[in-house]
Amino acid sequence: MMKNNLTDYKWALVTGASSGIGEEFAYQLSKRGMNLVLVGRDKGRLDEVASRVSQLGVEAVPVAEDLTKGLDEVIRVISERKIDIDLLINNAGIGIYGDFIEKDISKPHEMIEINVKVLTDLAYIFSKKMVERGKGGIINVSSIAGLFPVPYYAVYGATKAYVYSFSLALWAELRDKNVHVLCLAPGKTKTRHSERAGSNVGGKKMEPAEVVRITLKSFERGDPFVLPGPMNKIFSFIGGIFPDKLVVRVIGSFPQYF
Repeated sequence: MMKNNLTDYKWALVTGASSGIGEEFAYQLSKRGMNLVLVGRDKGRLDEVASRVSQLGVEAVPVAEDLTKGLDEVIRVISERKIDIDLLINNAGIGIYGDFIEKDISKPHEMIEINVKVLTDLAYIFSKKMVERGKGGIINVSSIAGLFPVPYYAVYGATKAYVYSFSLALWAELRDKNVHVLCLAPGKTKTRHSERAGSNVGGKKMEPAEVVRITLKSFERGDPFVLPGPMNKIFSFIGGIFPDKLVVRVIGSFPQYF
């Protein structure tokens, strides 16, 4: 199994870096001495993260953009500064909870755009450069909701299932080219995701710091997939041994896990 030393990397690109898991990736990577390009839609919060990261002695470049519209601007900034991205954290994503037919179709379209298309574009752009340099890594953030169909999270879960499948296939393609791909599938975490998605109904949540700590350890170990938290592992295991029809009906009764 290929092992990866994060201290060998000089620059990371973190999307969705203004809060939650993305923000925590920024802090923990900066503590390892990694410079950061930070992307997020909330300029105020993003600038605050960049300022705090800079105090740890690394360079932080905030790029306040909506990736569904500003991907080209992100690439331009990186290119103009002649930054070689060694580690891509594909964390940006959105979810919307509720009946599929009750939502305006523009909402699923937006989810597919950011959760699938933008993630794929970034992986394509930077994995090619990593292969050329013979070094690099990608962490794609999926979700426990991507491991089985989730009623009322139908499109979100489907986009995260894509991330899971895509990431593991890419891991197999790039592993002999010294580029490591890891798929992170967090469960309920103390972020703004549930509030934004409209599913903030409680349930035990992991701390973003713990999720990221486990993830970076798995990345350095060379794992292709990580599902942080013992309860999430149990839930995933149970979901994998019962008939799909039963699993989907039961999952629809427990939205607090997603």
